[in-house]
Amino acid sequence: MADTALGKLYWAQDLKQTQGNGEQSNILVFTLLPALAQNPVFEQAFGHVLHGYQKPTPGMPHIIDDGKTADGLRWIIIRNSGGMLLSERLAELDDRGMPVPEALELLDSLNNAIANQRPDGVFGYLEPDAVLLGDKLPCLLTAPVAAALRATYNSTPNERSRQTLHSGYISPEVLLGDTPTTADDTFSIASLAYHLLQGEAPFGKQSALEATVRNLSPTSIRKLRPEAWAVLRQGLDLKRATRHKNPTALLRALQRKQQKKLLLPLAALVAAGAVAMTTYQLLSRSDTQPVNPPETALTGVTAIPPSSTVEPPQPPTGSATLVDEPSLPPAVNPDGVPAPAAKLAVENDLSTLQDNAADAIRKGNLFNTDAAQPAAVDYLRKAIALNADDTKNQQLLAQLINDQHTEAEALLSAGKLDEASTLLGTADRLITEFTFADGLKRQVSLETEVEQAKRKQALAQETSSNITATTDGTLPATPTDATSNSTSTSPPAVDDDARQYLERAQRAISFGNLNTGDDRGESAVAYLSTLLEKTPDQPDALKLLEKVATLQQDNALALLRKRDTDNARTALNDSQALIGKYKLDALVEEQIALEKRYRETLAMGVFVPGKEAPTPITESKPAPATAKPTIVPQETENPEAAAAAAAVVTSAPAPAPVEEIRIPADIPVQEVAPVPATTELPPIQLDTQPPPANNVTFEVPVTDADNAAAANPNGNTFTLDVPNLMELPLDSIKDMPPANNQ
Repeated sequence: MADTALGKLYWAQDLKQTQGNGEQSNILVFTLLPALAQNPVFEQAFGHVLHGYQKPTPGMPHIIDDGKTADGLRWIIIRNSGGMLLSERLAELDDRGMPVPEALELLDSLNNAIANQRPDGVFGYLEPDAVLLGDKLPCLLTAPVAAALRATYNSTPNERSRQTLHSGYISPEVLLGDTPTTADDTFSIASLAYHLLQGEAPFGKQSALEATVRNLSPTSIRKLRPEAWAVLRQGLDLKRATRHKNPTALLRALQRKQQKKLLLPLAALVAAGAVAMTTYQLLSRSDTQPVNPPETALTGVTAIPPSSTVEPPQPPTGSATLVDEPSLPPAVNPDGVPAPAAKLAVENDLSTLQDNAADAIRKGNLFNTDAAQPAAVDYLRKAIALNADDTKNQQLLAQLINDQHTEAEALLSAGKLDEASTLLGTADRLITEFTFADGLKRQVSLETEVEQAKRKQALAQETSSNITATTDGTLPATPTDATSNSTSTSPPAVDDDARQYLERAQRAISFGNLNTGDDRGESAVAYLSTLLEKTPDQPDALKLLEKVATLQQDNALALLRKRDTDNARTALNDSQALIGKYKLDALVEEQIALEKRYRETLAMGVFVPGKEAPTPITESKPAPATAKPTIVPQETENPEAAAAAAAVVTSAPAPAPVEEIRIPADIPVQEVAPVPATTELPPIQLDTQPPPANNVTFEVPVTDADNAAAANPNGNTFTLDVPNLMELPLDSIKDMPPANNQ
């Protein structure tokens, strides 16, 4: 049926038990991940947890059996309570998504199911394939597995062999093996809310870990107000500290921000119904009113004196008036316009303003350059003042800002950085004035590109000036045709420019300047990003960028081995930025593995540089003078030859000075096998010494006359059969402190 982060779910039939009508009963079978079943701590916790799910409980799976296959596959059988999976419900949605009230109701029921989780109301592993929607509360099918996994992590906080999971609805921290918190449930609820409202997952088919490495962010939801979208975007944040504290806080804020928009259609419907009812009652009364008898016509015509005042015209006979009462003027608003007419006038005015704004946008008259002719932004200001929540107003505003961004991109591509910066400043003022959150991301991205382009332009000018200075007066003048020169100088200039950037980037890599430069030049990332802006998808530049990211990952790994988490975090952030910006998909898996190791290192404790524990190192001490062999010349030997031989033996060769060799980073060097953190370094090998005798005799003076016989049955000397012991003078033994036997 489904493949979840914790295992697989199957629909099956029980061959042993049948229903009342003789048919076989339907059941659900869940098989756990093999890595979880092989963990003895998890297996013990899972055995204790299963007892709490053997009775029917709302929102919990009813476990009726469990076991393990011969090959170690762990399984549980869940009673089928009927219903459909949440993933099946999501598959029925189109790109319009689910209506907001229905989605909020479903999310509220999921939040209640999470709150019932034992013992602290934390789940952490919520995903659509693990939720069974029934008549009452949704059932979290993986609840026992999640509870056992939380208990395992709580009992072994420093465990380094935690399983890395894969899901687009579980928070990145939980996927890496962190103990779940309520903020992780906030991420899951926000991800499901996005899918319900938008009709697709927030990060597509990628997991939350891959989205973190690639620096992805979901697109905005049109049906939500900007304030409501900001709330949901906070819940979708890939960092735990930025999200809401719990799912309840997220849903309350989302309902509060969206409530105004939800009440507008209801209020309009109620107002229209009230107007219709009043009109109907008045018209029904006017139909029953008796018609006045016609007045007797006069035979003569009387002229109206000029000084007499003309009475106001009476209402027509078809107008609604009360019986036997004088006709009353219609109710007016404070502006003197009848109430229904005022509403109709506002609607007509809003439609007119929107049409004028759309026409001005099509003509390119976005801003007011002539006081006699209003621009699109002027019409939009008036239209938004009449109805800020109108959908067409938001669409026109988005079109206006998108036109600004598109024109800024064109100017940026043409190298007109000042004009592009001016346009972006205008767009920023519009976004701030109308609180248009949808265009904020593109605005920030374009502003960053403009700043980078300005720096790269200055760097390119410096490079071109250097090339001109080095080539001026040195290249020989060759007699060539003028037309051939004009047509053949442009392509080599581009190639030379790219070659200059690549050479400078390689030199920066050899200096170790990956992300930051020094007095010798800019960083490798600065050179390569400048080149890629001019020639996108330049293969050599992309290869060097992949090399830079690999070096950053290697640096992070070396720092993690030293438990220097602060600097390792900086290196991981640098490599993650390159992977996300330049789509270095080959390094995503390694980045995820390093993120997991970073969290494991944090669990072991933070390393403080300069305060590391001393490593036990065996120092090479010079051997005692008595241990060195000496050559004593015999009477029959030549005294001069004996002296020369003694000089050769006593003179030890002086060690050669150690020469430090620096190898550039771009030269491949075979890495030394890493030493595990749990093993000690091998001892330093000492200089070869002559093997001492197997039996060493120590002379120990007797200090206790009463225990002398018992301690030393052979007198004042004893012999130890211990190999590889050095002979020490007796005076040094006397000066040693007494041994502590405790």
